[in-house]
Amino acid sequence: MDTIALEVTNSNQYLLYATLFMMPILLHAFSRCKANNSLHLPPGPRAWPIIGNILDLDGEKTHTCLANLAEIYGPLISLRLGSKLIAVASSPATAREILKTHDQALSGRLTLRISNVIPGVKSSMIVLSAECNQRWRFLRSTARTELFSCRALESHSKLRAEKVQNMLDFLGLKGGVVVAIVDVLYATIVNILTNTMMSKDIINLKDNVGELRKFSRSLVELAVPSMADIFPLVGALDFQAKRKARDYKERNEALWADTVSERRGKQDCGTSGADFLDVLIQQSFDDCEIFNLFNELFVTSDSVSTTLGWAMSELTKNQNAMLKLRDEITNAIGGTGLLSESQLAKLPYLQACIKETLRLHPPSPFLVPHCAVQSCKVMDYDIPKNSLVVVNAYAIGRDHKTWEDPLSFKPERFLGKNLDLKGTHYELLPFGAGMDPETLDMSDEFRVPMRRASPLLLILEKRNHLRIV
Repeated sequence: MDTIALEVTNSNQYLLYATLFMMPILLHAFSRCKANNSLHLPPGPRAWPIIGNILDLDGEKTHTCLANLAEIYGPLISLRLGSKLIAVASSPATAREILKTHDQALSGRLTLRISNVIPGVKSSMIVLSAECNQRWRFLRSTARTELFSCRALESHSKLRAEKVQNMLDFLGLKGGVVVAIVDVLYATIVNILTNTMMSKDIINLKDNVGELRKFSRSLVELAVPSMADIFPLVGALDFQAKRKARDYKERNEALWADTVSERRGKQDCGTSGADFLDVLIQQSFDDCEIFNLFNELFVTSDSVSTTLGWAMSELTKNQNAMLKLRDEITNAIGGTGLLSESQLAKLPYLQACIKETLRLHPPSPFLVPHCAVQSCKVMDYDIPKNSLVVVNAYAIGRDHKTWEDPLSFKPERFLGKNLDLKGTHYELLPFGAGMDPETLDMSDEFRVPMRRASPLLLILEKRNHLRIV
């Protein structure tokens, strides 16, 4: 009898502890629901208590799930993930409202919990900065001046031509051999970028890029909200944050530390050069800040190479487009066999192929998420303060109301049209051999960058020699 009484007492204690633990969460969720009932929120699927709409999303295909929900509920929908309200725009009109009409009210940045664990993230990154303050403006201005201004781009034109020529020479030796083409593109783009930043290659075209790309993609994953970001009340249970921070520190030191230390020594001796790393050291950036900024720039290599891989996939699958592009390039180089960077802007079909690739396969399906710094109305719907707002570029690029035959690769749709990639046109917002092209797998994975579910393997056919000048 005493044993039964003891078991009942213990059960009651566990029930009491569980109730006390869950009570703040339930009260928090109830207060949220009560406050939102008085608002005219965008339509969307019914949210479950506490977990919200997590069950409505497929983690591997979130971009397509949200595009399908937009077909049901309209171009502006709302969902709840834990305690966070999310508004999703899926049309050019709603994107314009968010990115232009209400850009001030929706200009906030999502602050992730991991940024409190990794030193310097909030003060030394451009995209992941917690706020657009004076420090952020300085970082952005410095990167634009030293890396992306017309003067900087022109000064590195020979470097880019040299690296691309090295890639073409390397591929020229691979005739009849299966090539993981995206890996070769990735290594080339990484070396172009690292030479621009610190005048140094960090990988050889013959090397296996797997580990380097794994690090690059792990950096992107740091920007993905964790369960602790969705459920702040259980943040104390986020045991992965410190492990991620430790891994991040170790990989930083392996990739950048020796070069930065060596460069600091040269500056002390007055023998350093004048690349981007030198500028950062002269501006008194510490090692952590340099590592963070370099990493933010470094991850773009994967986005560029992945986009080029998608372009080659589409051209391999659409042989008519491949032949048109080949003819345009052949006519441009004539009998010289020389192609310069300045000629690229004068190849309209090439430009159309790039735009069509970015329409179908935007590197970042949701662009950079925004937060509402104040409440506002978008398309007559209420967007409460602190809501997360995202633009589904994937859905916009495949919107049948905007594009004719939206799922087909048709570069011709851009010929003669003044649609650029600079964010001024809201219907376009990004940023074959060895197999029958009709059987080429074109499925994707929800990642940043959005990449192929299977690697692109091609057998190359050697043609006339091309030189980049």
